[in-house]
This record gives sequence, C-alpha cells and structure tokens, in this order.
Amino acid sequence: MKKTIKALFDLLPAMLMWLMLSVFIWGWIFTFLTDAAPENKIVLYIDAPVSATKELALALEETGAEAIKLVKVHPFTHAMMDSAPLEQSDLYIVSASAVGTYADWFVPLPEALLDAGEVFTLEGTPMGLRIYDHASGTGAASQHVAYTAEGKAEDYYLFFGRQSLHVDTNEGAADNLAIDYARTLLTLP
Repeated sequence: MKKTIKALFDLLPAMLMWLMLSVFIWGWIFTFLTDAAPENKIVLYIDAPVSATKELALALEETGAEAIKLVKVHPFTHAMMDSAPLEQSDLYIVSASAVGTYADWFVPLPEALLDAGEVFTLEGTPMGLRIYDHASGTGAASQHVAYTAEGKAEDYYLFFGRQSLHVDTNEGAADNLAIDYARTLLTLP
C-alpha cells in the first residue's frame, strides 16, 4: 500500500505539468476560435467601470457592418498587465481628467463627426466628443457604463485610436467603420 501511495506522489508533478499544459493549450484554442482578426473587429476600451460588456458589445454589433465580425468592449483594467491592446483600440471612452495621460493614443476627430455633439479640443485640434455630461447626469450607454463610480464627477469623451484599422486617416486602415460604431454608441441609452 505504501508503494502505491509513493508511486502516486512521484507521478503528481508530471500530472500537474500535463494539467497546466492542457489548460494553456485549450485556452489558446478557445481564444483562436472566439476572436477575429483586427481588421474584422471593433474594440472599445472604457476608462470607467462597465457593468455589462457583453450587452454593450451586442448593442454595438447592431451597427451591422459586414466587414466587422466581432465587437469587444473592455474596461481599461482588462489590460492591466500589458498596455499594447489598449494602444491598438479603435474607440476609447476617457474621463476629462485622464485625456492627457492617453492623448498619444488618439487621432483627431474625424470630420464626419464634428457636428455630432460637444467637441473636446486639445491644443486647438478637435479630438473627441462628449459622451457623458456630469452636470446633467446624462450620457450615451449609461445603462452599461458607471460614469459616476468611484466619486468621479466629470465629463467623459469618446476618442478614436491612432492605431485603429477602422479610421481611414490612419496608416494601413482597412476602412472607416469606427465612425459608424461611434454613431451607434452615441445613440445608446
């Protein structure tokens, strides 16, 4: 009996290694099957708590662009260990106080949206659209985004990503569909 127990304990490290390897392989397969290429997805990062990322992504998917197969919505905390996914986002919702921190990631506001609402300017260049007005307590996607969480009483703005493949002024852009998704986002309750 002691030999059997000892043999099991001797095999335990190998079994744990195979278990960990299996988890990594199946995780990679799951990610491979449930993700899309950057030119076929829209990614929105939000600098506020988001209560229902899947529901917000589904609401944005109703934009219905054929080239887009997937919409992903994440809070900024999703990329805590690596800022590369944040920098490659198509759209951002950022608080007024944090704009300076992330300004290098944004491109000027597309001309098609200059009349879509109150424009945020940075050094005289229109950069974003106000998406949440803290004075009135109203804003787009308020059912999904907790703009007033953590005691922050400030406006939030919608920006477009410098590395987005869906803003036609960016190098290597596949299309200009980020504008359509931004318009949909601005209409969400």
